[in-house]
Amino acid sequence: MIHAFDTKVCAPVREHLGRPVRLPSVGTWSLEHERGTPVLRLELSAAELGHNLQTDRAAAPFFLMCFAYWYGRVQDIEPRLRVDIGGSVPTRTGPLRHYRRAWIALEAMEEALGERLAISGAPAERWPPCTVLNAPRVARATTAANTTGAEHQVEVLLTRDAHLADEFSTRFAPITGFRRQLPLGLFDGEVSGKRHWTPGGGAQADLWSTSPDGSVFHLFELKVRGNAKVGVLPELLAYLWILHRVRVGWPDGRAVIGGGPGAEAARGASRIAGWIVAPHLHPLLLGDGRSPLEWVADGLSGRIELGVAPFDDGGEKTAFNTWRSDAAWPSTGR
Repeated sequence: MIHAFDTKVCAPVREHLGRPVRLPSVGTWSLEHERGTPVLRLELSAAELGHNLQTDRAAAPFFLMCFAYWYGRVQDIEPRLRVDIGGSVPTRTGPLRHYRRAWIALEAMEEALGERLAISGAPAERWPPCTVLNAPRVARATTAANTTGAEHQVEVLLTRDAHLADEFSTRFAPITGFRRQLPLGLFDGEVSGKRHWTPGGGAQADLWSTSPDGSVFHLFELKVRGNAKVGVLPELLAYLWILHRVRVGWPDGRAVIGGGPGAEAARGASRIAGWIVAPHLHPLLLGDGRSPLEWVADGLSGRIELGVAPFDDGGEKTAFNTWRSDAAWPSTGR
């Protein structure tokens, strides 16, 4: 089945993009037709969602969305998508927390794609009965040791050097300055080691900020050279959907409680903007000024905005030379 999907869907997408993009080696992929409409389908084991969202395994449903977007452009059609999750839910603590966060990302994708997408196999509870957000315990440092990773180095640089925030404001959107590490781990009832609902510790957005008037909350996922993966999309969407619930709660009156200054800033905003900050994106996410992010941005319009803010790294993993507004998405021609 994967071979047939590769021939009918992936091959024309590869030719269109001019890049050797391929499917994750998990699940069953198929192209079906319903009343003349092509349906791209993925059957995936629930165990695969127990991996970190940044991995290709857990991001497989988002690969399906990307291939559907480009296939639709190549064929000049409006395809539909179907994701069927089956099998046993992870029982070990770590994979179970990743599985739960994956469903938050999938919920955001469901909301964004609407009738384009059908998903089966959702758990009875996608959120904790009493959703609590954790908060930072200490102030984030604005210096980095030479031994820390490239991503951390750039993160600290953006936080420390005010002119880079000023340039971002001029080229992309007005912000008040970058702040490091926004904790977005969810807990059930109280913040404690035994009440984790989603991954803790490293479950933090890289950077955040607000517009000068506080009406827009900005969230940034930072990637450096060598880390251009489709998984940045579900990771960003999971964080944005959590912040959306922090801001508006649920229709039945339940709210996400807790969190620190970042959560309070999100509650006071009228909308949320999510940015991918990277020198390069995976070719399935951005090609010739177009992106599957269009589907997501259109479906979440008025609540969540999306953007790509590229930068020039000078060919060095630890370098940040300048913002590249010429390669931004959305482009002025969209």
